[in-house]
Amino acid sequence: MTDLSNLPNEILIAILVILATDDLQSLIASQRASRRFHALIQDIIYDIENKSAIRHDDDSEEMQIHPLWRTKFKGLFNTVDSFTASEKKKLAYLTLNGDYTLPFRRLPWAKSPYKRFAHMRPEASWRGISLTFGGVPITHLDVVKSYSAPEGDSVDYYQVDLDSSGLTMGLFFDILLSDKATYGFETGSWELILGRRLRSYDVLSEYECFISDDRDLVDFGKEARQAAVLYVRGGPVNGGFVPDLPDLPDAWVASTMTVRQRLLPWQGPIQNFIFTGYYD
Repeated sequence: MTDLSNLPNEILIAILVILATDDLQSLIASQRASRRFHALIQDIIYDIENKSAIRHDDDSEEMQIHPLWRTKFKGLFNTVDSFTASEKKKLAYLTLNGDYTLPFRRLPWAKSPYKRFAHMRPEASWRGISLTFGGVPITHLDVVKSYSAPEGDSVDYYQVDLDSSGLTMGLFFDILLSDKATYGFETGSWELILGRRLRSYDVLSEYECFISDDRDLVDFGKEARQAAVLYVRGGPVNGGFVPDLPDLPDAWVASTMTVRQRLLPWQGPIQNFIFTGYYD
């Protein structure tokens, strides 16, 4: 049997490119084989993402989160997915009720200290790979926050400063652990909505809530083909729940510094919108 390490770079690269398409997890793991493999695979990942970033001619291509991330980070794209089947039957509302660490603690690799350490290393390979690896990248991300309380509702907004290559899995993970992007222990839920882009900050302020298919509030379709909205909801916690912080890994506690510099205020025009009623 031929040892892959004995193959010339041209043939080895061709094999690894196929692996990148069919089995991203195995490709990432193959980097540990040798320095040569690591260098070649890093170049392949860069080339694939670079080609994806400049490929805008196919408007029919739908933006999708890579299946590997949906498996390894289940619950981070929609907190509803972090609840068990029995919990979904029992609970009337699938809210985190302040326990915003629940989706992280229930990640497939989070229970093992060894696997958690391997995944949480700053240099871990998954951190630098696109959320939509091999497909249309997310080049615009809005963070819309909605807080509901007896005293009244309020909304907040940030636009994430993204690199031209698009949103990476690592940056998205860090955003979710930013106290500026969430409500910390008053977080009720969050959802990443693909193919949506906030059209008007004025309308958002007027509504004091987010409606993902409102034509005055958001763009969708071709205009938002490479955009997404991270919709975060929060409010007062029932029963005054506060997690036992000493039992939580530091990695799960919201940080004040990780991505603050990337969260920008509204960058679009101010329209002075006057609300006149909903569509029929």
